[in-house]
Amino acid sequence: MTEEKKNLTISGSGSAPGGCYEDVKINGSGKIQGDIICKSIDINGSGRLSGDAKASSIVISGSGVIERNAIAESLMVNGSCRIDGNVSGERIQVNGRGKFNRDVHGEQVRVSGILTVGGELEAEDVIAEGPLTVGGLCSAEHIEITLSGITSRIKEIGCGTLSVRRRFPSNFIGQIFTGLTRKKLIVESIEGDEIFLEDTEAKVVRGNRVTIGAGCSIGKVTYKTDYKKDEKAIVQSAIKE
Repeated sequence: MTEEKKNLTISGSGSAPGGCYEDVKINGSGKIQGDIICKSIDINGSGRLSGDAKASSIVISGSGVIERNAIAESLMVNGSCRIDGNVSGERIQVNGRGKFNRDVHGEQVRVSGILTVGGELEAEDVIAEGPLTVGGLCSAEHIEITLSGITSRIKEIGCGTLSVRRRFPSNFIGQIFTGLTRKKLIVESIEGDEIFLEDTEAKVVRGNRVTIGAGCSIGKVTYKTDYKKDEKAIVQSAIKE
């Protein structure tokens, strides 16, 4: 006979032991001591998990800290979240502010807030409409970055297709302000098949088809099939392999 799992809810200020649960909710200020395995974790207040967190769904709408690894089919950050271990999930979405101090592995990673990854970021698709910082390699089949907010910094990019584009405000005043405070992507090296860049600083870009758009400053471009450069871009050297 299978033992029925209990729900865990912390509404005020309190703590609970780790273990196996059904649904876990922290609506106040709560701490869970030890590893936790459950169906869902929902943090609306201030929550701290001292061990590994494994769940089908993790939603952090308040302030959450996971001191070890996080494994979930779906991880959504609407508030602020710090994860000190590795992060693994099929769908990872950061609408607020996420700081993941080690490696991130996911199928789909979407950022509309701010995401900082201390280690490597590996996924099938990375869609970033907010600032993205990656301390190691950002590797994905498809990467799409829309520059906004603050400057994005990635050590290395490896991809199938990469698109880095500037965001234009709809109103005239916003367009003037954006022109004066334009954000960019700073990266050491980029390697991919199809590459389109705007407002990007890179030492080396290697690709099959490479387009260097306005606002770019590139050290060296190496391409196989096609190469285009905007007149408002700076490229020190371009070599066809």
